[in-house]
Amino acid sequence: MDAPAPELTWIDREYFTRVLEAYLHADVTVERFELASGCPGGQNFMSAIVRATVHYALGGTQPAHPATVSLIVKTKLADADLAQEVDQLNVFGIEKTVYGPVLKAVRELLTSFGDCTQFAPRFIYADEHALVLEDLAGKGYRQPDRKARLDQPHMRLIVRKLAKFHAATAVLGRKNRDLFNMLASSSFASEGNPIHLFYANAIQQCIEQTRKVPELKQYTDFLVAFHADAVEREAQCYERDEGAFNVLNHGDMWLNNLLWKYDEQGAAEDVIMVDYQESFYGSPAFDLNHLLYTSANNAIQRAGFDELVQLYTDELQGALRQFKYDGPLPDLDRIRAEMELKRDHALIVTTCIVPPLILERSELATPENMLGDHEEAVRAREEIFSNPRFIEILCILLPRLAVGAVSG
Repeated sequence: MDAPAPELTWIDREYFTRVLEAYLHADVTVERFELASGCPGGQNFMSAIVRATVHYALGGTQPAHPATVSLIVKTKLADADLAQEVDQLNVFGIEKTVYGPVLKAVRELLTSFGDCTQFAPRFIYADEHALVLEDLAGKGYRQPDRKARLDQPHMRLIVRKLAKFHAATAVLGRKNRDLFNMLASSSFASEGNPIHLFYANAIQQCIEQTRKVPELKQYTDFLVAFHADAVEREAQCYERDEGAFNVLNHGDMWLNNLLWKYDEQGAAEDVIMVDYQESFYGSPAFDLNHLLYTSANNAIQRAGFDELVQLYTDELQGALRQFKYDGPLPDLDRIRAEMELKRDHALIVTTCIVPPLILERSELATPENMLGDHEEAVRAREEIFSNPRFIEILCILLPRLAVGAVSG
C-alpha cells in the first residue's frame, strides 16, 4: 500500500527520503513504498512494529529498476491512551540510547580486540515519530516456532552471545559509567505503568488455574501471597547493588526478541537480539532468569538449567578476560546466588510472559485483552491461561520457584 493507515499518516515519501538520505549519505528519490505489520498481533506491548519496503533511486536518476530496501519502523501503539502511558516510561529514549551511543561503544570495544560479533540490527534513523532499523529478514534471520520454545542448540548459542554482551557492557561500565546514565534505573516502578495491571491480571489468572488443576492446588496460597505485592517485589529485582558485578541488561530477553540465522543443514549459526526498550544497568541474573524461564523448552526447564548457567559463567569469564576487565571475575556460585536474588523476576515472567508466547491464537494477547475488564477481555485471558501447554509449564516450574515456600 502506498497510503499508510490513518494513525501512520506521517509516513510518506518525504519521510523515507529523509530516512534513506541519512542512511546512505546521498541524494535519494523515493519511487514508492509498501507497509506491512512487522510482527503478529499480541506479540508487542510497548510499540507498533511496521515493515516498510522502500523503492528508491540515487542522485535523482530514474533507473528502469529502482533499488529496494526493507526497513523496520518502530512507532507508537495505535491505542492513544496506551501510547500516552508508554510515552511516560521513555521506552523510545531508552532504545535510542542503546542503539546509538551504547552499541557504538560496544562495537568499538569489540573491534579493538578483533571481534566482529553483532548483537543488534543496524540503527538507521530516529525522530519524534519512530526508530528505524535494518530489517534482518533480508539477511536470512527469522524466528523459529515460538510455541515449541528453544532447544539446547538454540539456548547454547544465545547464552554464549548474552554472556559476551554482558561482558562488554561490564567493561564499558568500569571505563565510562556515564555511558549508562540514562539506563541507570528501570522505569518499571513508575506510577501508571500499564505493565502493573498486566501482571496483576496475569497472576490472578494463574491463581485461578491452581484452584482448578489438582497438581497445582498446593501453590495457590504461594501465588496469592505473591500477588499481594508482586509489583513491589518485581521493582526490587531492578535495584542495583553498586558493589556487585553489573552489566547492561537487555531487559526483555525472551524468544520474541531473538532472530536466528540458519546454515544449509538447518542448524542455528547466529542470533541477534532486538527490542532494547527495557534495557537497564544491573545484575546479569535478571536477563539470565528471563531467558531461561520464558524461552527454554520443557526438557531444558526440567533438567537443563545447570548446564546453561555453567556455560554462561564460562563464556562470561572468557569474554571478560578477552576484553581486559579489571575487576574480580564472577564465578558460578556468584551467578547462582544472583539468580536466587532475582527469583521473583523468574516467577513474574513464568506467570505473565510465557502464556501469550505459547498461545496458538497469539492475536488474543493484545494489550486491550490483557488489561481490560470487559467481557471479551476476560474470555480471552481465560483461554490464554487455561492452555494445557501452559499448565504443563506451571507444573514444571512452580516447584522450582516455590521451593521453601510450600511444604509437602
